[in-house]
Amino acid sequence: MKVYKVLKLNHLIKSHRIKFLGLWFLNMANKRTIAVFLDPVLACNFRCKMCNFSNDSYVKEKMKGILKEEDLEQIAMASFKNALKLQIGCAAEPTLFNHNKKLIEIAKRYKVPHISMVTNGNLLTNESIVDYVNAGLNEFIISVHGVTKKTYENFMERGSFDLFHQTLALISEQKKSNPKLLLRINYTFNEDNFYELTDLFTSYKDYAIDVIQLRPIDKVGEGTVYNNYSLKKIEIDYKTISNKLKIEAEKSAITLIYPSSISRNEQQTSIVATANNSNYLMPFVFCYISPRFYWKEGFDYKNETFLEWKKRTGWNKVLFKNIFTSKNKLGSMNRNILNYSIDVN
Repeated sequence: MKVYKVLKLNHLIKSHRIKFLGLWFLNMANKRTIAVFLDPVLACNFRCKMCNFSNDSYVKEKMKGILKEEDLEQIAMASFKNALKLQIGCAAEPTLFNHNKKLIEIAKRYKVPHISMVTNGNLLTNESIVDYVNAGLNEFIISVHGVTKKTYENFMERGSFDLFHQTLALISEQKKSNPKLLLRINYTFNEDNFYELTDLFTSYKDYAIDVIQLRPIDKVGEGTVYNNYSLKKIEIDYKTISNKLKIEAEKSAITLIYPSSISRNEQQTSIVATANNSNYLMPFVFCYISPRFYWKEGFDYKNETFLEWKKRTGWNKVLFKNIFTSKNKLGSMNRNILNYSIDVN
């Protein structure tokens, strides 16, 4: 749970100047400061309606590629020493990759403190779950877009609601012999699946869930099948329902990650209004890697490490300068990534 305590601490610190001061200090000491989000394969077995994979032309043009087995060690040498966490799976389905066990073992060798996998879960088997856990995986994060079978299979096209529940049962069983293993549910909500959340704890009461994240729909691409990004119809009820979920989570000793508000200027942005906009830090901590992309332009992970790249580009000087830079000049990402309240129970 340490990773969630770090996130909670980040949320409690309101000043971006203090955050950049801390980040600068840790970078000067070459400590772990980045979160590595790794898509080892750009493919998916689902065609979720809120996802880019529902757009055939986008998939054909951009969602191609798979990391070679030998790439894993090079990526690890470049960035894992500075990784606070490794998340396998971000914009695609990682269980389609054949070398996840080796990837986890490498991350463990580099002593990455927290290793998680984000997946729809339909391809996980008892054997693969055991293999990943024995290799050092700390957390399974299962994506879900509906509490009921009808809604789940409508939004998560090609997905099986029965397999989803089977996966939750298998991971819950595995937790009996590995109590430190975490099971997290990511529920992406919109105006059409939001009210099902009132049955969330009843429907999932038989599973050993440690963390639940409520994620408002986010525009991450163009041309998805479901394109209603408005939350106006549920804005009034959100506070009441999220408070009830907060109470239920506390009773069940479940950590709840959720936006305190879903109010936003929908003509300008999809980011929710908040007094603590942590997205100013995103360009400096969010390290995305895929077969087509490696975080920063000009970062040659096959020939240099993160430390060498920082020295070459004056990274620490930029961080120090940002301590004294206003939010307006910094700018921020137009997405909800770090702006969540976190109740660690």
